[in-house]
Amino acid sequence: MTAVPLLLALVAAPQHASGGALKLEQAAYDVLSYDVAISVAPASKTLSGTTIMEAKTVIPTATILLDLDDPYTVTKLTDGKTELRYDRLKGAIRVYFPLSKQPGEAIRIETTYSGTPHVARNAPWDGGIVWAKTASGADWISVALQGAGADLIFPCKDHPSDRPDKATMRLTVPDPLIGVGPGVLKEALKNRDATTTYVWHMPLPINNYSLVFNAAPYTLVKDSARSVGGHNVPIHYYVLPENADKAPRLIEEQKKYLAFMERFCGPFPFRTVKLGIVETPHLGMEHSTAIAYGNRYRFAQDGLDWLLLHEFGHEWWANLVANADWRDMWIHEGFQSFLDTFYIEQIRGKDAYFAGMHDRKRRVRNQAPVAPRAETSSEAYGGDIYDKGALVLHSLRYLIGDDAFLRSIRRMAYPTPESEKWTDGRALRLVTTDDFVTIASRESGQDLRWFFEVYVRQAKLPTLKSETVDGALRLEWATPENLPFDMPIDVVVEGRTVRVPMRGRRGSVPFSGTPPAIDPNGWVLRQ
Repeated sequence: MTAVPLLLALVAAPQHASGGALKLEQAAYDVLSYDVAISVAPASKTLSGTTIMEAKTVIPTATILLDLDDPYTVTKLTDGKTELRYDRLKGAIRVYFPLSKQPGEAIRIETTYSGTPHVARNAPWDGGIVWAKTASGADWISVALQGAGADLIFPCKDHPSDRPDKATMRLTVPDPLIGVGPGVLKEALKNRDATTTYVWHMPLPINNYSLVFNAAPYTLVKDSARSVGGHNVPIHYYVLPENADKAPRLIEEQKKYLAFMERFCGPFPFRTVKLGIVETPHLGMEHSTAIAYGNRYRFAQDGLDWLLLHEFGHEWWANLVANADWRDMWIHEGFQSFLDTFYIEQIRGKDAYFAGMHDRKRRVRNQAPVAPRAETSSEAYGGDIYDKGALVLHSLRYLIGDDAFLRSIRRMAYPTPESEKWTDGRALRLVTTDDFVTIASRESGQDLRWFFEVYVRQAKLPTLKSETVDGALRLEWATPENLPFDMPIDVVVEGRTVRVPMRGRRGSVPFSGTPPAIDPNGWVLRQ
């Protein structure tokens, strides 16, 4: 089987990283909403606009910090009525209040700014704006912010632990471009200067890095699909006119992925908003309700568009459940990478699944823990959150069995059957690795902390030692710092597969004749 390619981890340059330990002036407030008005000028490659952030105070404070990339000049900052004092810092703005804000008190910050945004060198692997041209020579503009942070295009609290409950984007672009943002298009306002302002509203919580825009002379192709939640989900594909004939086929592929994800992970989280796809000049990204697609319709080659499946799956693993800190980013990438290969099993069989997991093993680097305990910024995470993350789930599936494993996946997405019915934003939540440890332990009836301590909390893989003595195959796990690891393993003895218990990291199985084959299907991730 041809290996399914994967997105490599995004590694932001140090000056364009998000997250890390929260500063007190960030932790002091909780963002409720953003209203981001951006005017895009392709001719000069500049942005200008005003962002309104509404928040509530959670810790008494006289100052707060907003993140904003260095190229922008702030020309005005108010609370909606009165100008506020502020300091323009490196990559940030410190805002001063006349009197300290008290817990529960409202905060409103209106920031007017302009400048030349950072250009992505290789989107989506690094963040920034993309100034491109279509085949016909029209402007084609895109933004990718994961890792680098939303402060590359607007002032915000740039930390994964705080996503707004709702957001509005007002995108002003030159005619005949169409500006596409997240959520629902509320109106398109024609301006006297040959521009149009497209007003997009996202009524549900959204990650900062999904608050992006794309602009091109798009054609909108519409369709719909029935969700398991009972809703008729609008499907909107913003496609370049020269590719409009390919849109129906892409949408049919999308419907297959919708059915797959809903079967195993629960209802499409944004079924009351839309399922959106936007053609982009870069490969792709998981922007909620407007996933970026630039895979050039490669489903025509092998009947599977891995990019479309992967990015759409992030509507569950990033946009429904989001990591509260970058240290848990494997929940986004490892879970969906597993499901990418699990989808291959559904359409091509178990051998294809095993082959896909075997391909992933060759890409594991073990350079850092998949989920370190300390807080991290986005520059810290690496490629193992994809392949090693998927293989951790693959091994967990073997350990606890399909029924408990698939229940664990579904309950990580939606903690209760009742929550699968929620469409008002309550189901969208921030999670940690410990949430999944608890869920998988509960669903399997086992305490699985030892499993995750070995596989995600430190980098080194366990090693399986084996020897044949007196007609028996003796097995022993060697683990970093002698961590507990009672992982059973399959052994094929005389054509029969036996699961060997490994209590105290040791186990054995008698045999005669041909030496047994150990873990022939590659279920257990090991050195």
